[in-house]
Amino acid sequence: HHVQLWIPLQKTHYYFNTRSHSNVSNHPLVSVLIVSDYRAGAQKSWDDMRRCLAGLAHQDFSGIVEFMLLDARECLEAMPQDLATILPGLCLIPCDLDGSYEMKNLAAHLAHADLLMCIDADNIPVSSWITAGVNAMASHPQAIAISGRTSYPPRTILERVLGLLSRSYTDAGTEGPVTLLATNNMIIRREQLLNDPLPEGLGPFAYRLLTEKWHRQGKQLFFCPDMRVVHDFEGWPMERDVRRGVGWTEIRLRQLDDSFRGGRVVRALGALSIPPLYLYRVTDRLTRALPLLRHFGLSWWDAPLVIGLTLYVHALEIPGMVRALRGLDAGHSAYR
Repeated sequence: HHVQLWIPLQKTHYYFNTRSHSNVSNHPLVSVLIVSDYRAGAQKSWDDMRRCLAGLAHQDFSGIVEFMLLDARECLEAMPQDLATILPGLCLIPCDLDGSYEMKNLAAHLAHADLLMCIDADNIPVSSWITAGVNAMASHPQAIAISGRTSYPPRTILERVLGLLSRSYTDAGTEGPVTLLATNNMIIRREQLLNDPLPEGLGPFAYRLLTEKWHRQGKQLFFCPDMRVVHDFEGWPMERDVRRGVGWTEIRLRQLDDSFRGGRVVRALGALSIPPLYLYRVTDRLTRALPLLRHFGLSWWDAPLVIGLTLYVHALEIPGMVRALRGLDAGHSAYR
């Protein structure tokens, strides 16, 4: 049986089931923040969330965990009843926010643990996901945040290659320091996220403003391959959507801060900066991706396909670059 407890806070209401509320009083060791960053079809989104919650329900972590699911009020009101029963102790938090970064920032304020693990609702974690994250933080006390490995379902070679190209920006192959952070699959110190919230109002790919700030401050990010999740793959419509948003962000970040590599070139050349930025993006991606082939179920025989698709998917970023240079937003997106 669940008892509704409504707590007003800054004009927003929060619902806790009784088990979650009792867990909070026992001082959780980690708070897991579940946010959907993708507006897929209603049934598809609920199915993704079912798989995510089922994965979280079967974690091997023995400590106390606080599970928090944030979404727009109307979405949670439409949630199928069975979803709230999949994960014992799940805390549902309806809010009047739309952006995924805004929701994660709010969750950081509401969480009770000193360690926060963030997972997007269309990711399925392995059973040791929480254990791996907590252990990694203990092994690297100097780290303010640690990303895990994200791959696409290994159904076809195309999905494996696109997973490699999409996720190699944060994947170091083995455990160690990195320069970027995957916000869909990470563990972070709550105090750090409260002091430096995720950038809001610039879309779901603007995390680099924050990581750049941390690097300038000498703070360290790490990668843990055992923090593994499988991210759903929606096909080429999803890939085009993502790449347009990434292209827009690549230009917009350099417009806001010309200390980013190529920032002065973008400001000086405008549209003429797109070809060198495209070549830089391709070269950087291949440098990161090719050493990781085996980690994504690929071999050196697949390298020509990786190179060809790298050239193609980064070309899909050009429309977003053009929109940013014209002072437009990134356009309609399923991502938030």
